[in-house]
This record gives sequence, structure tokens and C-alpha cells, in this order.
Amino acid sequence: MPMANDHHNTLTDSLKRARFDLLPTYSTHRIELLRLFRETLALQQPILSRSWKQLEAQARLCMGLGYAEYRNLQSQLESTAQIDNLHHRLGSEFLFVLRGIAISGDRDQWVKNLKERLRNKDPAEHLNTLLAKAEELTGNKLSEQTLTRLRKKITGLDERLDLQKSMVVLANGKTKNIDLLKPFLPENETSMAVRVNSTANAVIMCLCRGLQGLVHAQFNIALKTDISSAEFSKQNIPTIKAITESFANQLTMGQKRIYSALLLSEPQRITQACLIFAGDIESQLPQFVGAQAVIHNAIEELLQRGSGGLAEKLGDLAVDAHFLTRSAIASHAACYRLAIGCRDFNTDKDIKALLKNIPSLAFSTPLPNGKDVELSRLENSSEGEFVEIRGFVEEVSSPPQEGGMLLSHLVLRDPSSNALANAVVRFAHLPHAGVCQGAFCRLSGTYREHSSLLDGKAAVEVDTLALAEIAESSFEICFLRLASRWFHPWRSNTNLYWSLGAHKTEEDSEATLGAGELLFTPLIRQ
Repeated sequence: MPMANDHHNTLTDSLKRARFDLLPTYSTHRIELLRLFRETLALQQPILSRSWKQLEAQARLCMGLGYAEYRNLQSQLESTAQIDNLHHRLGSEFLFVLRGIAISGDRDQWVKNLKERLRNKDPAEHLNTLLAKAEELTGNKLSEQTLTRLRKKITGLDERLDLQKSMVVLANGKTKNIDLLKPFLPENETSMAVRVNSTANAVIMCLCRGLQGLVHAQFNIALKTDISSAEFSKQNIPTIKAITESFANQLTMGQKRIYSALLLSEPQRITQACLIFAGDIESQLPQFVGAQAVIHNAIEELLQRGSGGLAEKLGDLAVDAHFLTRSAIASHAACYRLAIGCRDFNTDKDIKALLKNIPSLAFSTPLPNGKDVELSRLENSSEGEFVEIRGFVEEVSSPPQEGGMLLSHLVLRDPSSNALANAVVRFAHLPHAGVCQGAFCRLSGTYREHSSLLDGKAAVEVDTLALAEIAESSFEICFLRLASRWFHPWRSNTNLYWSLGAHKTEEDSEATLGAGELLFTPLIRQ
């Protein structure tokens, strides 16, 4: 009789848990948005099968679908704003008429007549007639959920309206929280904001995951198609630097356009600057990712021929390039969120804070950076010293901890001296973030001769960036944090940067998942 296979597969188990983690997302969004979730989840299959051309096609589909839904939402917001203005005008006129009645001697008789008319009318029948006309004009049938909500609103309307109390309040000069006026004034803004944010969450999720998918597809395709035959040499470094600096300048320029538009406080100009910047990222990022694949292959070639020092210099540039890529993905999501969020219906605290505090924000603020220490000299560092180390990832893991604490362990190697160093990261699963064996890594943290996080071994405990605090004085950080529901440039706010790595699915291993973020990260963080 065949025995059950009890072999523990870490990768399979993690994927199962990740998929269950995504399920609650569906219950909080409307049915018409579910296609966005289906197409976004469809990005996973070509990653698992490493079908990079298929991933590229699915990623572009997600971006196209996300943009189409964004335009629909934009159109709805413009129409709603026009209707809202009309309702405010009509509501003000109705308020003026009612107040005139409230202070007149005919008030009691008017209330008595209105009560009689409400009792004699059948609001449900009138509503059904209106709904039938609406469905005929639009060609769409309203969902049962919507119909139930509408019918609930009119049930017992005559009993819920305290007409006499409303007229007394009006006579006393008050104009807010009056039962009689609620059916005639615009819909509560908070309710509208909830619907806008629900749609925006799904739209930006689809756009953000689509762009991430395109990045990993382009990178892995380029790894296999890089046909450069000449050996990499020191003379090629300035060219790589120029490519990286050019892309960095493009990002800075796009962010500064938005910064300027926010200072002018003009919603139309803000939206225009955001959409132009998002379009620039979509057109330029794939080519920039292709350049990173060339760098990756060059590093492997240099390591094979023993040019460790040159490989490290190129690794540093690869780290810079990957963080610029992550900043571009976050900027792209932040652009769409800000384009939607600068409308009057938005109630998100971070959007309101940015619009309010923009005059006092500097464009950018430097982040904490440790003292540069070579791995071969790390053991000479003082206990508790704030250091920066770099090297190639020899090992990466996130072993289970007592009490369920999430902790990742890195072993970095200096190819010039073959020195090794440990680093530990709290509250982060680095393999699921895409940190791979062979990637180059740069991090800042506190040196511990006997780290309690690593069984008393010497290690650098990676620093956690106080991004929320820094965002109070830096527009750049505040802007990137607008994307935090969908994407984090700094994983778990850690002061750690790494180069893009190839995605290889290996049995019972999570150390080679370059596209791990697309498999394990929640679609929308709360």
C-alpha cells in the first residue's frame, strides 16, 4: 500500500497560506470590481511556471484594465461633483423656503398637510417606477443588494421624519442635522468617500501589481537574451552610472512637478502632473529593468573570473538601480492615488495631511546611514556602533521563531576577502520580498558582538527607518508612503537595499524567489 507523502515543502506551504490571506479581500469589494482581482491573481501562475512572456502579457493586461477603470472612476467623480453642486444649490433653495414656512404662522397647518400626504402615498410603488425607468435608460439591471438598500431607506419614512421638531429647529436658525432636509440634500460625503476609496483600492492594486509583473517579466526575459560578448571592464562603470543617474533624474523631475502643483493647490494641475509622471514611469521603467539584467549578468561573469572588487562596485550600482525601480513602482501607485485623492470626496488622513502641510515640507530629507565598514573589519567595530555593510547574499532565510516573531537572517560575503558577516532583520520575511542568494545587499544597522536575535552570534541588527516621522518634514517620503497599501519601497521600513535577482523555483527552497513579492505580499494592506 502506498505511503502518504509527508515531505514538508516550505515553498508550497507558504504559497497556500499566502492564497488564503488573499481571500478576505474579496468580501470587502463590490462585485463589479472582482475582475480586477481575478486578473491580478492571474499574475501568479506564469511566475510559478516561469513563463515570462505570458507574465508580460498578463501584466500589460492588468495595467490596461486598471487604467480603464481609473478613467471610469475619474468620469464618475467629475459627474458626481457636478451633481453634488446642483444638489447643494437646490438644497439651499429648499432650505430657504422651509425656513420661511417655519417662522410663519402657517407652520402647524403645513406640517399637518404634509403628514397627511405622506400617509396617502406609497413610496415603494413610486420607487419601483423610478427604478424601472433607470434600468430601461441604462440597459443595466441593478443588483439585489442595491435594491434592498434603497427600499430600506424609504421604509417607514413618514414615521422616521419628526416634522414638527424639524420645523422648530429651522425656526431657531439651525440648518444642520435636520431630518426633513436629509432626503433633499447631497449624499453624505463620508459614504461617497467609502465607495471612491473602495474602487480606488482595487484600481491601484491592479495597476501596481501589473507594473511589478512587468518589471520581473522584463528582467527575467532580458537575463536570457543578453548577448553582450565583450568582457566587462572598469571602463564600463561610467556608462552604468550614467544610465542610473538619468533614471534617478527622471524620477526626481516627476516628483518635483507634483510638488510644485501641490504648492499651487490646484487639483486639475495636480492630476495632470500625476498622470504625466505615471505615464513616464510606464514607458521608461521596462528599459531600465533590462539594463539591470545586463548588470546582473556582468556581475556573474566578474565573479567567475575572480574580479571581486569590480563585482562589488557593480553590485553597488545594481542596488541603487533596484531601489530606483522600487521608488518608481511606489511613485506610480502614489500618482494614481493622489490624482483620485485630491478630489473633495476623499477623507484619507494622509492625503489631507499632505495637502495641508505641503507648504512646510522640504522636497527631500537624507535617511540615516551607518559608518561604512568592510566585512573583513566588521569584528573590530565597537559594540552598539551604527555601521553600513555590503556584500553578496550567501544565505537568506526566515526561520520560525518562538512566539511567532518574524525574523530574517542574512549571510553576506565579500568576494575580495571571502569574509562573511551575519545580519538579522526584525518583522520581515526577506525571501518573500525577493532577496535572493547571489544578490548584492547594502544595509545599515547596529553591530552586536553577541546578538540575542541570532543565538549570541556576532551580527548587524538592521535598523528600522522612522518613515512616518521623516514624512512629516519630507515631501519625497510622504509621497512614496501614499503607495503603502499596495507597495513598500522599504520592506518593513528596514534600512536595507538589494539588487534584483532571477526567479528560480526550487524544491523546498525560498531563497531564489526574485519575484516573491508577487506571490506572497497581500494585494491591499489595511
